[in-house]
Amino acid sequence: MPKPQKEWKYNFNSNYSLYAELSQELGISSKIASLLDARGISDKDAMKKFLFGGLEYLHNPFLFDGMDKAADRIRKAIDLREQILVYGDRDVDGITSVNIVVNTLKLLGANIWWYVPADEGYKVHKDILTQYAQENVKLLITVDCGIAAKEEIDYAITLGMDVIVTDHHEPINGGMPRNITAVIDSKLPNTLYPFKDIAGCVVALKTVQAAAKTFDREYNKNNLLFLFKEKEGQAEGLQSDCGDFALIKNDLIVQSGSFASLDELKKLIRESFRVYTYNSPSLSELLKKDILLKDKICIFENSKKYSIDDLFFSKIALSNRDGRMKDFFENNLDLCALGVIADSMPLIDENKIIVREGLKVIESNPHSRPGLGLLIEDSLKTKDSYNITAHSVSWNVTPVLNSAGRLGRGMLSVQLLMTKDSYQAQNLYADIIKLNGERKDIQLENTGQFKYLLKEQYDAENDKAIIVTASNLEHGVTGIIASLMLKEYSKPAFLLISDGNEAVGAARASDNFSIINALENAKHLLEKYGGHSQAAGFTIKHSNIAEFKKITLEYAGRCLPDAEPKNIISIEGELKISDINFDFFKQIESLAPFGMGNARPIFCIRGANITEISTFGIKEEHIKFKVSQNGSRNVPAVFWNHSKLCDFLKKEKFVDIAFYLESAVDRNGDPIIQLIIADVQEAA
Repeated sequence: MPKPQKEWKYNFNSNYSLYAELSQELGISSKIASLLDARGISDKDAMKKFLFGGLEYLHNPFLFDGMDKAADRIRKAIDLREQILVYGDRDVDGITSVNIVVNTLKLLGANIWWYVPADEGYKVHKDILTQYAQENVKLLITVDCGIAAKEEIDYAITLGMDVIVTDHHEPINGGMPRNITAVIDSKLPNTLYPFKDIAGCVVALKTVQAAAKTFDREYNKNNLLFLFKEKEGQAEGLQSDCGDFALIKNDLIVQSGSFASLDELKKLIRESFRVYTYNSPSLSELLKKDILLKDKICIFENSKKYSIDDLFFSKIALSNRDGRMKDFFENNLDLCALGVIADSMPLIDENKIIVREGLKVIESNPHSRPGLGLLIEDSLKTKDSYNITAHSVSWNVTPVLNSAGRLGRGMLSVQLLMTKDSYQAQNLYADIIKLNGERKDIQLENTGQFKYLLKEQYDAENDKAIIVTASNLEHGVTGIIASLMLKEYSKPAFLLISDGNEAVGAARASDNFSIINALENAKHLLEKYGGHSQAAGFTIKHSNIAEFKKITLEYAGRCLPDAEPKNIISIEGELKISDINFDFFKQIESLAPFGMGNARPIFCIRGANITEISTFGIKEEHIKFKVSQNGSRNVPAVFWNHSKLCDFLKKEKFVDIAFYLESAVDRNGDPIIQLIIADVQEAA
């Protein structure tokens, strides 16, 4: 019986001794250090941040261009009791963004309205803006949308609204009107914001974090960090009068340099709102000479020698431990995690921190939001606990929340996450579950139709992209089907539904192809379009579809000359069975959450001996077996949907196996670690 024909790519440094010192410092296996190094996380600080980094590693919201203007305008609206409209998209990223902004600004005292599109479809709509202008709305805040709505934003301004656009999609159509208040988008050209691949809900989170900062006494004021320098030959611990300083505003360094005397330092202190330093013998003398400085100074007790960078980081950590900021994150990180997961953002950098900490918030109190609690209870509750991971949320929670928006009822999901009333939550949840059933039926019907048309409209040998047009189908699930086709055929998928003169399309691609660039290439044929590199939507006249297909296939042919999929498994480490224990598994889990951009690592074992084997499942479609190595203990393994390989995987056979690790329980209910097989080969 043939085995799976997959190419194993070894993506790690097998000289684990190179990582001995690093692994000891971090308390991790050298094999984990090797794995991180292969993923581009190479130095100790980067590994520490990736494995253990908390909220202090989140990027400063004021790194966004225009964030100070956005924060000040929101504060002005709150102080003047102006009406604010939050306008969002209707997917999970959008509905969590709406919740984050509305909930936070209400706590800050804002008068606030919110809206997500219904049957009129995605984007900002002029008639909706007109309605809210009649309610005397003076400030419009878009969330997870707006960057492609130049005409509509211009219209809002003519209605007397100030506008703040918060979005994460690619800027297109020539930018925003000049008189817009602020545009907050990580994809803006030349932005200083260090991480581009954030979801709309993260941009929304950062915007209201900045708005909340305006209520801080330190907001927009200079704060001083300073350190004394040691004189050469001085006794340990004694400090000179000279040293280094940095001025920070809104937790950003705005000036740095050196001071040559206590008089210079005292001048800096007097001109600053608050001062931060590490303890030193000279500091007490400084305070004695000018007692008026004492109340300004915050001293970090530590006997080690530090740099200004260390002091700056300590100050940021202190800010994040502030009770108000802690409450802010606890109130919003669960929602933000849902949005990041639903929008398939790479789980690296601050996305990883947000999802990890957000899932902790959900796990600690699943019912803090009654509506979300009902959904988690139904979909993630196991016998004694909740299976709350990025993967389980993406498969069981976000699709249900998305279903309402897909069928033009996104406001139900906004309300489900917003309500604190258990009775209202139950009614909303019942409506959404019903809509999710309808969504599944539509998806099944539309998938069948698109796959039928695929045979007529797609040339598998020559087309580097899938472009299929159907007619008179229900809208709302086209993006899901495009994602399924992308996964099945490993090619960009453009799916359109034509209704009379126009067709509405959804497109999905992997990270080797930019959907937005492809749409830009054909923009003269499009009525409108928007999104980001891996997911986008567009509208086109029916008469232009044939030309669009021609141009886009030519473009894909140029960009994807080698687009045919290769069946490759990336192996990130070689283990022995003796390496597999709960301590090592815990270290693997410290890499979580796993998902887009941060895959669960696959390891290999060479020369594994199959000691037991059997099939299971309704149709006996799965294999379970045990393996040992050089007389070691037996370790359980599962190979899903591969019962056809039973003749190949015979008892006492020696094989090389590729797998990832998973926790489970045995028949006695005791915890175990098992191997989930990705591929198997004859032992080398």
